[in-house]
Amino acid sequence: MTTEVPISYERFTRDAWEQLTTPVSDRDLEQVTPRVLANIKSFNDEISMADVTAVYAPLVDYIKLNVAQYARKLSEQRLFLGQAQHATPFVIGIAGSVAVGKSTTARLLQYMLQAEFGDAAVALTTTDGFLLSNAELRAQGLFNRKGFPESYDMRALIDFLDDVKAGKPIVRSPKYSHEISDVLAGEYDEFNRPEIFIVEGINVLQAPSNSKVYVSDFFDLSIYVDAETDLIEHWYLQRFNALLDRTLAEQDPTNFFWSWTQIPREKAEEIARRVWRDVNLVNLNEYILPTRERADIVLHKSVNHFISEVWLRKF
Repeated sequence: MTTEVPISYERFTRDAWEQLTTPVSDRDLEQVTPRVLANIKSFNDEISMADVTAVYAPLVDYIKLNVAQYARKLSEQRLFLGQAQHATPFVIGIAGSVAVGKSTTARLLQYMLQAEFGDAAVALTTTDGFLLSNAELRAQGLFNRKGFPESYDMRALIDFLDDVKAGKPIVRSPKYSHEISDVLAGEYDEFNRPEIFIVEGINVLQAPSNSKVYVSDFFDLSIYVDAETDLIEHWYLQRFNALLDRTLAEQDPTNFFWSWTQIPREKAEEIARRVWRDVNLVNLNEYILPTRERADIVLHKSVNHFISEVWLRKF
């Protein structure tokens, strides 16, 4: 099935997108190896060296172009206003559904951009740490709405991004553990004025209900990782079963998925399908997918996480 592309985008086939960049033979991609990709990709995601050369190398070139334009504009604007020159990070937002592979995209872009700009110059955080804790979600009757807009501390996320854009020397984002599926109380990642800051999460392009400021207002470039809904459901259930297998192999009762391994697999899969239908699919249709057209770039996936098209905003 061919997805209709909004008129605000120009569609590039994978082959056409690959032709927009420096020939692979003239690029230094030696730092990206199959071993590196295996460490970068999210659990049960798929990515290949062909993706690096055909999709991500041109994307990195496009980001570099935007970073250079941003720096020049910022410098000229401050000169015009008579303000002191100081570094302000170029912020990239990465959005998309649960299980679509946006975390893999974020980590690979970070790795490849670090090869271009230096390790200390590129930072990555996710919005998972800005979820309310499980205890708070239960107290507010929101646990079954985890991942929906109201389950995040959007004020804290916006304040964090405001500090990033203000060029504060040290900013902190709260940590989240997927092993226990909860925020880690009192634990943070610290960042010291990176040149590029990547922020990944399902909610980064959404309009908050209790604020006049959008998270996306802080972005200089935004990317949406896209796929047909039936494919995302398949990847979600596939990942769920793989996580159960890994949890059983590790024999870790503290893991969030441990309780799911203690019931028949058929029953666990039935519950997972219900969670997809009643929670994740609703969230996707009502709050995530409607934000796709706010993105500057859409990476459209087909079967096996194959990026078949790239949509580039025209205006």
